Amino acid sequence: MKNIAYVFILFSIVIACNKKDSPANSPINPPPSTGGGVFISSAKIPVSPATISECFTGMKTKDIHPRLLFSAAEIDQIKILVQSDAFAKATYDNIISRANTLLSSPILTYGLDAAGLRISNIHTFSNDQLPYLVLAYQFTKDSRYAARCWQQLDAMCSWPDWGANRHFLDAGIAAKGAGIALDGLYDYLTATQRLRLYAGIKNFVLQPGKTQIETNTGVWKWYLSNDNWNGICHGGMIIGALAGYEFDSTFNANIIAQSANGINKYMQSLEPDGASEEGMSYWSYGLTNTFLAFESLKRCLSTTYGLAENAGFTKTGWFPYFMSGPVGTATIGDDYLYVGKTNKFLSYFWFSKYFKNAALAKAHYDACLSINALDAEKMNGWTDLLFYDKSLVSQGSATNLPLEGYLKGVEYMYLQENANNDNALYVGMHGGDNNASHGHLDAGSFFIQGNGETWAQGNLGLESPYPSDYFNTTSPLYTSAATNSATTSGRFYYYRVRTEGKNCLVFNPDARPEQNPLGSATMLLKANDGVGGFYVADLQSCYSKDVSSYKRGIKLNRTTGVITVQDEFNPSINNSTVYWLMHSPATDGLIISANGKTATMSKNGKTFYAIIQSPSTAVFQKIDRSTSQINYLTETAGIFSGIMAGKNSINQWYGKLQIKLTGLPVSTPVTVRVDFVKSTSTVTQPLIGLQSWTTSN
Repeated sequence: MKNIAYVFILFSIVIACNKKDSPANSPINPPPSTGGGVFISSAKIPVSPATISECFTGMKTKDIHPRLLFSAAEIDQIKILVQSDAFAKATYDNIISRANTLLSSPILTYGLDAAGLRISNIHTFSNDQLPYLVLAYQFTKDSRYAARCWQQLDAMCSWPDWGANRHFLDAGIAAKGAGIALDGLYDYLTATQRLRLYAGIKNFVLQPGKTQIETNTGVWKWYLSNDNWNGICHGGMIIGALAGYEFDSTFNANIIAQSANGINKYMQSLEPDGASEEGMSYWSYGLTNTFLAFESLKRCLSTTYGLAENAGFTKTGWFPYFMSGPVGTATIGDDYLYVGKTNKFLSYFWFSKYFKNAALAKAHYDACLSINALDAEKMNGWTDLLFYDKSLVSQGSATNLPLEGYLKGVEYMYLQENANNDNALYVGMHGGDNNASHGHLDAGSFFIQGNGETWAQGNLGLESPYPSDYFNTTSPLYTSAATNSATTSGRFYYYRVRTEGKNCLVFNPDARPEQNPLGSATMLLKANDGVGGFYVADLQSCYSKDVSSYKRGIKLNRTTGVITVQDEFNPSINNSTVYWLMHSPATDGLIISANGKTATMSKNGKTFYAIIQSPSTAVFQKIDRSTSQINYLTETAGIFSGIMAGKNSINQWYGKLQIKLTGLPVSTPVTVRVDFVKSTSTVTQPLIGLQSWTTSN
């Protein structure tokens, strides 16, 4: 999504530095520390192939396998641990069970998806099958698991490609998987099989990746990006090159140096708070490959060359917990939905173990037990079993996450009523950059939880699988003249991507994008104390064609139990139409009062209220959820009914509560305020401007 051409000059400088043979004791490649006989390199990126070679030699891992993610001794320790630790045993049993199922599963074949890009079976095998077969073999030494894994890998080595020149993400995923297999099955594979597998990694991934980096070529220049592609592709190349290092040490040292230097852009995207603007699913997708690569670097070369010590990365293990309320995790952009306590997003043990963070280890352990309470398996997948440190968990104490937070970068702001209470009130708002990787037009979209339920869902998720035109730029553009003619279909025609599919304001809807795809929303004001808190964001640049100013505020009064969402804007177009929108799973049986000012929402026997405080002319409207219709606005339904016929997924679980204002004069300030309460007898505060908000007024 984001235009990445601007980073080319910077990247070229980095590559130029890498191509110079920096002296071993230069500032770029300082001498290693022996650490009392233990090799520890103090080199930092950018590093040269000579430094990689020096580190590999110093660590003395030549011809020792497994070495990337675990040692033989650590496998034995896990086998002992699961005999007495039920938390670990359940994941161990799940690994064996899944591997047993795979023994009789069919060999996956080569083929592209509907868009003619992805080799979907590479992702299925490398992510969902291979780790279980490799670990089952390591735990049991039963050759059936290794043989089944090799059957698939042998078939893949005969495929025409692994996607490198068409969709390099496939290649990065394949290199990660094949590297883990080469390392983890090393004692099972024959010399001929090892060479065949390494040749597949080199010819299908490492060599084309190296060529693309050095010649600035390839579809979607992933090596210049700062998103999940960067971490997945560079990380996969690191794992593949370290697994087969001895087959061609000079070549692989070059690959590792290039990839380590290139992955730093991804690390910098997490600054300063560890937040990812791509949302939780892509945070996980990119960073699981990345932290596995970092683990391999540390084990094989003694260091990540400072990559893991980037300030944002050191904090990112907490990101899922800072994005979560009592009964759900906020989703942004092309994310899946994580609604409900048992669907909240989990972090990974790797972060706590690598950084020796007992508080995070305990927080993650407790989250796993809570979220997976009804499941046999408590951990968050097979990587958690590898990096579960029971003693570290025992050192940590129960963590009360902050009751308010502002995550820079992703620009997510939230307020919570109290801690460790599934029924607590919660309100969050997403600002950020509309041009973010996988971003939607959702600046200002808000999320509300209370009484153990979700009442306002700020994102309806992605279209999955991605349609072939999903990332195409639509016409007309945001800056085009007003028009009801939809001509070039693509991303901003999809309901879930458009602003009308969010909990946002929509001005003068027509065929154009409803927010500026290049706009960004930033935090202006904030406050928090025992009484309550608030955040105010400036959204003007996201609505630049329709308003001369626009601010949205969210507030929570912990004393009275009132959540407020307030908008203040000046229309720049005469006779403007403005919609206030809120998507909710609680529209079944929703009752709007006779005067239109109060909406009574019911869900699972619980009741929640929305009350219009301003403007005096505003009334609520209810749009029922539908199993057959896409709830475009009245003005846009006809525009997209033809060109988008059959393309949108049905939003069958979410209806809308909305306010429609018409005939708004130009340059006349408008304030829209809606309060959310547990009881209609709750005392609310008089209307006051955002600039004068305090935590108690």
